[in-house]
Amino acid sequence: MPAILVNNFNLESTLLCGQLFRVSRRNDWYDIAARGRIFHVRQSANHLEFQGIDRESLIHYFALDEPYSAILKEINRDRHIGKAIRRYYGLRIVRQDPWECLISFLCSSAANIPKIKLNLENLSQFFGKKITVKGREMHAFPNPGDLNNYDQIVRAKTGFRAKYIRTANDLVSEAFLLSLKNLPYPEAKRALKDIPGIGDKIADCILLFSLGFTEAFPIDTWMKKILQKLYFKNQQVSNQKLRDFGVEYFGRYAGYAQQFLYMMARESA
Repeated sequence: MPAILVNNFNLESTLLCGQLFRVSRRNDWYDIAARGRIFHVRQSANHLEFQGIDRESLIHYFALDEPYSAILKEINRDRHIGKAIRRYYGLRIVRQDPWECLISFLCSSAANIPKIKLNLENLSQFFGKKITVKGREMHAFPNPGDLNNYDQIVRAKTGFRAKYIRTANDLVSEAFLLSLKNLPYPEAKRALKDIPGIGDKIADCILLFSLGFTEAFPIDTWMKKILQKLYFKNQQVSNQKLRDFGVEYFGRYAGYAQQFLYMMARESA
């Protein structure tokens, strides 16, 4: 069984912190569907065992090549974030496929995680290629251009999001998404927000979780509550002010701070 040594990685926190959705657990193994690949990982103490993926791709996907200690030192600005870091130490921001990430967060609008998972699995079954893994039938995530039947998108129980998914399918290409990596953060965000259905929060999720913009700081209901409680003495503050605070206060790795605080908000609710 291939394995790598990991000294500062927490698989469970990384997979369950709301940044990706096509993940399921079987005993102590996690099955991860990432675009056209299905792979399996489990953590035992300081080792990460894996199947269906090569070592280099695994390291890239889980961002195990990032200067983790330096990132945490940079964002550890106060006792609140310090507590979250200690509690969820080892959480990483994965490097998702940008197209799958974009559709995932279009599905996330006004939805909870079980609903998002259902939408993505349905879309994969209706439009993706069938893959058999250890006798288990699964489906790859459809490519740009493949989500081309509006009625089927609706059948995937996507609701009002169906029109945005179909429009994104018609507008977005792999080349466009990859080109965003070469832009400054504000320009990349503006380009994503030109796509119908993508606002500040969804754009920041795509930028943070798939395009390498670690300064992105998504604001949702959970983040708004915890930021107002911890940093604004329960004052009502606009999402834009909270977003600006996060980016300015935590710096170029603000997205990591966002994920630690998000986990603490969800688990303390």
